[in-house]
Amino acid sequence: MSKWKIGVVAGGAAVLAAGALALDAGGRPAQADANAQASVNALARPAGQITVYAALTQQNAQAIAKAFESYDPNARVQVVTTGTGALVTRLEAEAKAHAIGADVLLLADPTAADELAAQGILSAQKPDNASRVPKADQGADWVGAYVFHDVIVYHKGMAAPVPKSWRDLTNAAYKGEIEIGDPSYSGTTMAYVGMMEMKYGWNYFSQLKQNGAAVQSSVKTVADDVARGKVEVGMTNDSAAYTLVKQGSPIGVVWPRDGAIAVPGPLAFIRGHETAVARAFANWLLSPAGQKVVASLGLSPVNGTSPTVPRGATVVQVPWAELERNRADILHQFAQLFG
Repeated sequence: MSKWKIGVVAGGAAVLAAGALALDAGGRPAQADANAQASVNALARPAGQITVYAALTQQNAQAIAKAFESYDPNARVQVVTTGTGALVTRLEAEAKAHAIGADVLLLADPTAADELAAQGILSAQKPDNASRVPKADQGADWVGAYVFHDVIVYHKGMAAPVPKSWRDLTNAAYKGEIEIGDPSYSGTTMAYVGMMEMKYGWNYFSQLKQNGAAVQSSVKTVADDVARGKVEVGMTNDSAAYTLVKQGSPIGVVWPRDGAIAVPGPLAFIRGHETAVARAFANWLLSPAGQKVVASLGLSPVNGTSPTVPRGATVVQVPWAELERNRADILHQFAQLFG
């Protein structure tokens, strides 16, 4: 059983990387990073179109696409959004047909990115400014563009007590009132299942099953169901949760005391699709301007501080190499329990 790497957030914001981009009080890059932004701005803004396959909500993917098009009026970005598992299946099928439609890939599961890289689908080329991203948020063929955090959401006004930990979800107080994601579809759920198995064993999921936990493919669906009162509690990620909070939905967000799970969102080029526009998009997304857009969507930037991670939150870092080795077995065991 692996030890978790845990960090406690202090000072009112989560500093996700030493030496990360700094923002001033007005949310603008500090001077050193302003210089870096100037170098990005000095790059040519190429003309052309790219297609981005993104494990994001349609709303968030479109927001990123439109922001880049504002930066580069000569570019057009088409987005295809669905869960990580569905994107992997699509890419594998397209690769066999020698007809991959994507140029840039944004996932929510580093183990899935490594799987695609092993099949030769991903390019070994990284964005020009990948060196600004912490090594912990990079793989051999991908670089993290942002960080998701797996958290708990609950319906405000529910009769049951507010859960404080992942372990609490096995309590009888939530019987029949729990939803979680499906790791075969949702990349962030893959991290959740892997980490809970490492910490508590498969008995944890057996107890969830006995407690009537239902599985939804998307963690966005889980958050939506909690918001409308279909169930009282659920596992989701912070981006899905805070999107609903901003919309005024009656949900609360719990950063579990046994650790919110940090999941970098891999950005990669498709092999043979490293066009000028694709490179410009990736470089922009990792720039201070792109990271500011990321933060506005409730995602944690890989460069800078998060606007949503609360002071004192416990954040767990995933041992991705171990999780990748166990990926097939984890998916099989989960399907056996909840299939």
